[in-house]
Amino acid sequence: MLTGAAVAAVLATALTGCAPQPGPSDWTLAPVPFGAERADIAYGMSHLTPDGDGGFWAVSSGSWLHVDAEEETVARFNAPLDSPLSRVTAMATLSPTELVVVRDEGAPVLAVLDTSTLSMRDLPGEAPSGSGGPTDFGDFEFGDVAVQSGAAIVIRYRVGDDGALGYEVLRVSLDDGARTLLHSEPLDWSDAPGSSPDLPPVDVDVDATGAIHLATRTARVVLEPDGAERSRAAQNAERPHVAVAADGTALWWGGGARDSAEQGVVVGGSSEARASIEARSGCADALLLTDAGGDEHPLPFLCGANAAARVGDSWVVAIGGEGDGVLVRLVPPSRS
Repeated sequence: MLTGAAVAAVLATALTGCAPQPGPSDWTLAPVPFGAERADIAYGMSHLTPDGDGGFWAVSSGSWLHVDAEEETVARFNAPLDSPLSRVTAMATLSPTELVVVRDEGAPVLAVLDTSTLSMRDLPGEAPSGSGGPTDFGDFEFGDVAVQSGAAIVIRYRVGDDGALGYEVLRVSLDDGARTLLHSEPLDWSDAPGSSPDLPPVDVDVDATGAIHLATRTARVVLEPDGAERSRAAQNAERPHVAVAADGTALWWGGGARDSAEQGVVVGGSSEARASIEARSGCADALLLTDAGGDEHPLPFLCGANAAARVGDSWVVAIGGEGDGVLVRLVPPSRS
């Protein structure tokens, strides 16, 4: 089993050695270059989603990046401050030319973004009922979003008449905005500090069967496509994330580092990008893989991620912040 120190040594060796080559049992961590200058380090991205055609979209505070399956930069731009594109707070892939996005317009908005024209089609929201009660917010706040069989799966925060906070998992038709409540549960206001927008974070992703994977600060939850609870495991996460492969294999971030028999090898990249990856071999919100059978496999690298998405046969993980942000392609071992 590799301890945190041993993992750091493994990655440090990869950083300083000559072109390390991963073995069949190794995970490959490769910085993704982008832009005309093929840089691989900049600011940290906060949202990731596949593009539906082997590449991915990355967004942070109105800065958009589209990288294709060959890791060529298709688009890179900064949205004007008055553009709806600058207010996107979550996104998921609907098709190679459409994303489902959440926007902050004072009230939350769910929309479909046409990536070829950069135009949006807003879906109807829930307005306040007019009761005048202290919690008559209508759509109080949306969190993360995913796509299930052509519909949006949206996290909606709710505040009860007693001031208690909770979240709902909604299935939303992308034709007319019709909503179906799939799941709900309480949240603790005290879990909010340090998260944005001052609400406890809830991350969501969906596998090919339609199963819904939820990561909160206190739990990893898997729901059946109809919302029935399949499994639940406790965790303690500052910034919980989940990114799911088609077969249900999932990466989760949360909790302290655990001993691991797995090894990661950093391949390619600038010295700055490689150093940023190495620095995240032991920190809060450690990385855990659960396989399609539900077995857990701690992974000793890329802790404390900003965002992640399954892209083709690998994951893309965003780490770091201003000056040490890296997009890392994480490739599973080739062993069967």
